[in-house]
Amino acid sequence: MRRGPLGALPQLSKNARRALAGVGALAFLNALALVAQAVALASVITTREGLPLLAVAVLARAGLSWATESAAARAAAGAKEELRTQLLAKAFERGPGWIADRGTAELSVLATKGLDALDAYFTRYLPALVTAVIVPPLAGAWILFTDWPSAVLIAVTVPLIPVFAALIGWYTEKRVRKAADVTELLSAQLLELLRALPVLTVFGRAKQQAGAVRQIGEQHRRATMGTLKIAFLSALVLEIAASLSVALIAVGIGVRLVHGDMTLMTALVVLILAPECYLPLRAAGAAHHASEDGLEAVRRVAEVVDHEDRSRPRLPGGRGDVATVQVDDLRVLRRGGFAPDGLSFSVRPGEVHRLEGASGSGKSTTFQVLLGFLEPTDGTAFVAGDIAYVPQKPAFAAATPRAELELTVPGADDVEQVADEVVAAHLLDRQITDLSTGERQRVAVARALLRVRHGATVLLLDEPTAHLDPVTSRKVDKAIKRASATAAVVLASHRDKETTEDETFARVVTEETQRERPKRLPIPWKGAGLGVLAAVAGIALTALAAHLIARAAEMPPILTLSVLVVGVRTFALSKGVLRYVERLVTHHEAFKLATNLRAELWLRLVRTQRRDGLQRLVEDTDTIRDLVPRVLVPPVVAIGAGIASTVLFAFIDPAAALTLGGLLLVAGLAAPAVAVRTERRASTKLARGRRRVARDTINALTAAPDLIAHDAHHRLLARLHAEDVELARETRRQAFGTGAATAIVLLATGLAALVCATTGNPVLGLVPLALAEPLTALPLAAQQRRALQEASARLQFDAPEAPEPLRGKRIRLENVDVRWPGATEPTLTDLHLDVEPGAHVAIVGPSGSGKSTLFALLLGFLQPERGIVELPRATWCPQEPMLVSTTVRENLRMSGRHDDEALKEALRKACLPEWADRLDTVIRPDQVSGGEAQRLALARALLHDADVVLLDEPTAHLDEPTARKLLDELRRDRRTILHITHRPDEAARADLVLDLGTPAYR
Repeated sequence: MRRGPLGALPQLSKNARRALAGVGALAFLNALALVAQAVALASVITTREGLPLLAVAVLARAGLSWATESAAARAAAGAKEELRTQLLAKAFERGPGWIADRGTAELSVLATKGLDALDAYFTRYLPALVTAVIVPPLAGAWILFTDWPSAVLIAVTVPLIPVFAALIGWYTEKRVRKAADVTELLSAQLLELLRALPVLTVFGRAKQQAGAVRQIGEQHRRATMGTLKIAFLSALVLEIAASLSVALIAVGIGVRLVHGDMTLMTALVVLILAPECYLPLRAAGAAHHASEDGLEAVRRVAEVVDHEDRSRPRLPGGRGDVATVQVDDLRVLRRGGFAPDGLSFSVRPGEVHRLEGASGSGKSTTFQVLLGFLEPTDGTAFVAGDIAYVPQKPAFAAATPRAELELTVPGADDVEQVADEVVAAHLLDRQITDLSTGERQRVAVARALLRVRHGATVLLLDEPTAHLDPVTSRKVDKAIKRASATAAVVLASHRDKETTEDETFARVVTEETQRERPKRLPIPWKGAGLGVLAAVAGIALTALAAHLIARAAEMPPILTLSVLVVGVRTFALSKGVLRYVERLVTHHEAFKLATNLRAELWLRLVRTQRRDGLQRLVEDTDTIRDLVPRVLVPPVVAIGAGIASTVLFAFIDPAAALTLGGLLLVAGLAAPAVAVRTERRASTKLARGRRRVARDTINALTAAPDLIAHDAHHRLLARLHAEDVELARETRRQAFGTGAATAIVLLATGLAALVCATTGNPVLGLVPLALAEPLTALPLAAQQRRALQEASARLQFDAPEAPEPLRGKRIRLENVDVRWPGATEPTLTDLHLDVEPGAHVAIVGPSGSGKSTLFALLLGFLQPERGIVELPRATWCPQEPMLVSTTVRENLRMSGRHDDEALKEALRKACLPEWADRLDTVIRPDQVSGGEAQRLALARALLHDADVVLLDEPTAHLDEPTARKLLDELRRDRRTILHITHRPDEAARADLVLDLGTPAYR
């Protein structure tokens, strides 16, 4: 792995190489302007000459600062665009298995927040690093030309700064990697919790997980603060070394002035230029910690991009004269056995091959092999032709079904026709997140059939009608049969064909909305107060050093300068110490705030069951954590430093105080206003764009199998690249505004120094230059304020506590209306239901008729608009098993604390006796078959102490014998059972059948 201050970045990014050259040229010009400003300012103070040169130098430095900031921001945007494209392209090239092993949440964090850390690298570290290479030698050369003793002292002390920086940098390297690991782990753990949020809510354990969310946040805080303590310690050492060195130079200059060995003008030039020999090195060292996260992300991207993977999966599809699927003696080792074990078959266009076998026998594994996502242990599998694929659990990268179909086959003019074939035309413009499982299944079938219409010759279907009612299933079967005329079809299904052809209907839902009210975030006053003290210490250091030289020029007795010497050294030390403590306190307060907001947000998500929780729990809380110190603290520090300086000037020269106060007021108001005005809301658009890129990135990684199977990942990557280009454009616009505002600050402080220098007082001439640092943080704070407010609003949306329903032993609904949030009309109206304890009720009806809505009502996820509701305590086995990546034992214990014997008994009831000895096996949701996952979820539900068991198609992925055996086991349970099913034979065995649609079962 490439090491050094630039890491692997120059090799991976052309923008980084161009930025290095551009910033270097600007730094050289800035060094020349700096020397000219120092000479001109000293001349104005001592002889009242050199005003034109000083004005030109001030203008030049302002313009060069503007150019440097804009160039750095442009480079950051371009580099992130390049690296994100490379990372995602390589991830898709390696296939879904590699993505799942690496972790979709972890990869998403690396591709978004990880690479966003490069902003600090380019805007702070790279300019400081290049300036540190160019400015100190030029400034030192001028000092050597005018005062060689000071130059010798600088030459002796300057090397100490990079030495200290390197030593502390080596020490923090491992801590930075650990912190990056913890950041990725944070996202992965929160993703697991969100995946299980609905069932945790049903089992009464969701609110308890607020403690776990808080604990995860605390782990992240401790790991990151441990790194920051060392990084800030590096800044402290550099600050003290630089400040003490400047103090020693000031004292030495004062002594030589007393003895008449140098002129006041030379002394002032040296005093102005000496800090510039240390400041770039100190800035580079201090900014290094800000760059470490970005460089660590680059290192991890380089590991993915540069690493040669010999087990890289082949792309789906192949070459051949005739489309065909050929499988010979296929065996795949899976959990200690082979599944499939010796499978052989051949399919050509016009033929349909059904994969038979019990759940867990390897049908989905066979599809993974045919798609090229998995290598067989023995045997061969060959596909000739383009593939269309319907997975057991379809995933989508687009926001709506129409957009998904257009992504799969760009420019297709028969989207609505294909969707209508599978009863999905009315779903095209709905949000995919609003679709039921059966509706998503129909969209996946439409996607595959559209591919067949446009050239795919192999159609792979993994239980395409598992969650469909017989009416819709029959229509889908007919559409598949029509597609088989031109495609070789391999079909896995546990269902028999149905004969009814009645029409079906589905509810209409608009996009879910929530009222959002941002609350005022607390200012970290402790950190802000320490920041003011640190800024005042810096101003005092400049003022005392200037006063020391002015007094020494009068050649008084040396002892009369002792108090000033002690004061210079004291403020040199206190400035660094106060800055160190301020950084620690401010970041501690910001992390504490983010942890509390994250825990409070979790409770809101429990009450609302929102689907976009991951972005809010990770992206928005991190945004608040990062922006609170940048938005709320700088105005307090700038106001405190400005007031302190103006008061100081008032004691020396009231007219100068008025000048300084006026110019500071102009800079403090005009710079933020210009920054906000010129960016044209770029910061807000930038924050929204980053959220969009983060959302689309994790959607793309989650839907990788579907995208790769349909060869749509290239188009999606192109779309993500276009979004990145737009982000880069907004970044450049924001940088233009920030650079313009920084130029205003430098102009205002430079003009103040120019005017006050005409008084002949070095204190009045030099102090304004020290005010540039606290003022330059204001424009960016103003630009990012709206982004902070929006993130706060997304975390603090209204989520009132739902009223506790009337509890009893029976289910009683009278005149109940229920609608989903954002729905144009109620899904269920005037609903009556009275279920005696112990009854077995089958709930039937077409997909979208309200079966899952009824369960949502019974589980408390939805509140009735009207009517009387009496509900017992319920447990739930959902359509989506909602398993998490941990052991079988911990998955089952999501329903409560149970001993191993109870867990084993539940597994036997769920017809998984072979899993009783696998309690310590770590499972991943994509590593178990659909039927196995469903039965694990059923075992978990049966363990929960409740009066009613709600089962949402528990046999959808099971073969007929296993399904009958499972239902027999369930009938032995004395609790009330409500069972959603699309199988008429299962409904016929129930005590009561509730049909929510037009009669579809005859």
